[in-house]
Amino acid sequence: MAFNISSFSSSLQRHGVAQNNTFRMRITTPLSLQAETKASSPVIDDVEFYCQSVTLPEMAIDTTEVQQQGFGTITRRPQTMNFPILPAVFMVDQDLGMVKYFHRWAQHIINYDNSNGQYSSVDGALPFELGYKSDYATRLNVDVYGKNGAIEYSYEFGGAYPVNIGSVEESWSDNDALLTLSVGFSFDTLKVTGSKEGLVVDVDNGSAIRAPTDNPFRSGSILDQITSSAANRVAEAGSVNNLIQRGLRGRRI
Repeated sequence: MAFNISSFSSSLQRHGVAQNNTFRMRITTPLSLQAETKASSPVIDDVEFYCQSVTLPEMAIDTTEVQQQGFGTITRRPQTMNFPILPAVFMVDQDLGMVKYFHRWAQHIINYDNSNGQYSSVDGALPFELGYKSDYATRLNVDVYGKNGAIEYSYEFGGAYPVNIGSVEESWSDNDALLTLSVGFSFDTLKVTGSKEGLVVDVDNGSAIRAPTDNPFRSGSILDQITSSAANRVAEAGSVNNLIQRGLRGRRI
């Protein structure tokens, strides 16, 4: 089939082309930083407006090579999926509150300050003592907007925290350059608009128990339903066992 420029043009007009400069990154303040005040980190509530760029991660499926007959051509079979580091670049405010924000966040992950000796502590943590992940990990959201201003696609990264905070480059010759800070985030879970949400299914009737929640251990959550279901099964097993015992006693001579 010959190439038709009219079909190409009409297709672009019909579907449009997405732009790479209409996005917003939102960082839910981690538990360990919620006590920080605007006096210590003035930009703490405005981090999302300073994200200059973010590289949304690829979905790379790790494979293993297999020779089906022990020789011949190699085929690749999926093995697992590892999440890469999420890189982002932030503009730095004039008070350098952005740098302070991420440096304090890193200190809640591992207290790197030993300037007053090995027995000095920061928020109860000795030098190079690790924090609890539930305190420093958080949720990141990246929303991609369309031309009409509506969110067209969303990424949600769970269990996220910075694993590398870049250097801050100062230079006398860069009069008009913006000061930026590169940050790489590790994350445990990924949810995107194009994926389906998993459900916990009752094996007896195939029905969904309940959609997953951010906190599966709170009251009324999936855990409660599973526990209740397990208790019912134990009670049913006990009733069956009682019936069997009575039946056996009735057969005794």
